[in-house]
Amino acid sequence: MDVTATPSSARRLVVPLATVVAVLVAVSAIALPSGRVGAQSSSTLVLRAVDTVEPASSSLQFLWTGSPADAADATLTENGSAIETDAARPLPTSTPMSIALVFDTSEAMDSSGALIEAKEAAKEWIEGREGAQVGAQAFAVYVAADTGVQLQGYTTDTERLVETIDRIAPPATEEARGEAAVWSAIAQAAQSLEDRPGSQPSIVVMTGTNDSVTGSTTRAVARGAVRSSGAAVFAAELLGAGLDPGSLDALVRSSGGLVFSTDQGGEFGTAVADIGEAVSAQQYELGFASPTELGSVADMTLQVGDQTATASVVVGSAVRGTDALNPTIIPASGGVGFLQGNLGLILLVVVALLAVGLLAYGVFMLFVREDRLAAVLSPYESTAAVATPVDDDGGDSALARTAIMQRAVAITEQVATDRGVLVRAENALERANLPLRAGEALLFYVLLVVIATVLALVVSGSLLLGLIVGVVAALVPVGTVNFLAARRRKQFMALLPDTLTLLASTLRAGYSLMQGVEAVAEEVSEPMGLELRRVVTEARLGRPLEEALDGTAERMASPDFAWAVMAIRIQREVGGNLSELLMTVADTMIERERLRRDVQSLTAEGRVSAIVLGLLPVGLAAVMFVINPDYSRQLIDTTLGNVMLVAAVLSMLAGFLWMKKIIDIEI
Repeated sequence: MDVTATPSSARRLVVPLATVVAVLVAVSAIALPSGRVGAQSSSTLVLRAVDTVEPASSSLQFLWTGSPADAADATLTENGSAIETDAARPLPTSTPMSIALVFDTSEAMDSSGALIEAKEAAKEWIEGREGAQVGAQAFAVYVAADTGVQLQGYTTDTERLVETIDRIAPPATEEARGEAAVWSAIAQAAQSLEDRPGSQPSIVVMTGTNDSVTGSTTRAVARGAVRSSGAAVFAAELLGAGLDPGSLDALVRSSGGLVFSTDQGGEFGTAVADIGEAVSAQQYELGFASPTELGSVADMTLQVGDQTATASVVVGSAVRGTDALNPTIIPASGGVGFLQGNLGLILLVVVALLAVGLLAYGVFMLFVREDRLAAVLSPYESTAAVATPVDDDGGDSALARTAIMQRAVAITEQVATDRGVLVRAENALERANLPLRAGEALLFYVLLVVIATVLALVVSGSLLLGLIVGVVAALVPVGTVNFLAARRRKQFMALLPDTLTLLASTLRAGYSLMQGVEAVAEEVSEPMGLELRRVVTEARLGRPLEEALDGTAERMASPDFAWAVMAIRIQREVGGNLSELLMTVADTMIERERLRRDVQSLTAEGRVSAIVLGLLPVGLAAVMFVINPDYSRQLIDTTLGNVMLVAAVLSMLAGFLWMKKIIDIEI
């Protein structure tokens, strides 16, 4: 019989066959989720560490879940060129390892039997260690219930570890049984691994419940600690209980670990066993000689089978962890290179502050063209002066010329007057010799504080930083005015003895007191000359000379000048030789100034110590923020950090004021 298939009969056979194949494929696709789905279903390559401390004898460690033969044939390229390597060999069993086991003890894990499976698989892993592995592999045990807790620190003692795992049980309360603080346990495990340098770190997470306990701050801390420790995170996941593993899988991928998942509680132990196999038996070491110059960057590409893994390291260093081996490189945007780092940011801030200061200075100089008080009193400063009309409304010399600004200044003055601030502001501006109206100065002071605080909040997004900038913006203008006033007062006090001596000489020459003050005002330097010219002007306007001199003493806060005025007042009432009296007062002031300078010399060391101790914490904080901003931002981004920062600032201020009080000796 001829059984050769004709084309038509072949087509009739192909159609049913294709239908059967399609049905089988569909059934397989539907049935697949009920089994184990994980990273072990295909070969995976992960670079774990590169050591180029000695470039001629460099090595790298990698995890490969495929054929050992493929691992032995691994190839390596460095900066685009293939380099000769030793044959990859399994990681020696004596390699120190630190492994943190994190058990989710929630209801989902317990009721499905996954918790029992995880415990048994973990015990088999620990008890199955052979030879040098027993002393090389140290385990720690953590449980994640309503909080993360360490049950056992790192140890190689098999009996103790098995006993600890046997004690793991679901929480006693129903509320706690429904929760799993997995991220809290990961954070603790990663932070403990940072204290174990020299060993290969791994974290094994066995979970089946979404973490609804841990907040975003702790999760960020966990990610940072994993990155800092160089640990690889391995996850065994029970999917059937409604677990959403998105964020955990992202951590696994970024750390260079593997995910083993299943929706069957009875198969969960196999997933944990596969992790143990990957950590203990599927890691390899490859030796090579790096041709890159010491201190230069080497871009490496490792190929095993059909998989590749890359790394970027500085030759001469040892780097561990996927994140560290693949740093995020921000391409240069052009311009001067050294300005594109932290130094550039600092310079940008300095330039911005200078620009704001120059803008404020320009605004003040645009509207404040002269000292209004000097303009009003100028017709009376000399007998030969010609009177000129004065615009009482301010004219072009007023800072606030628009109706809106004048209204704002008026409101500010009213509020300041009601609270007794206006008079103090006027006195401070007079002492500093700043040609500003108190209302205008207060208005622009408030605007500066508000704008600086809002800008800091918008730019940084941190309430604490915004408040700090606001406090600085509030203190700087006040400190500047006080500094200018103190410097002017110091200059005034330094000129006072010579001024009294010169005034006594004019009296001996036959001048009257008024003529003597006027003559001295033209000879002495500023600020003494300006203040005496003001005394002469006020006297010509009808104010008694003694009262004008008393006003100067009060304005300059000078007790020495007040004593001189008191001597003049007494002499004019009871009589006597005024020139001799002024010479005596001048000699007394010279002796007191000599004593004051002696005290300044003796307390110089204390003042320098106070300044250094006051600036040292600020300088160290700035350096730490530039060197390690992630570490320093904990003081800004966390509540505990904010409290500690405020307490530190208050303590520093208290100590500085205490030291200042000790070295501040009244003469």
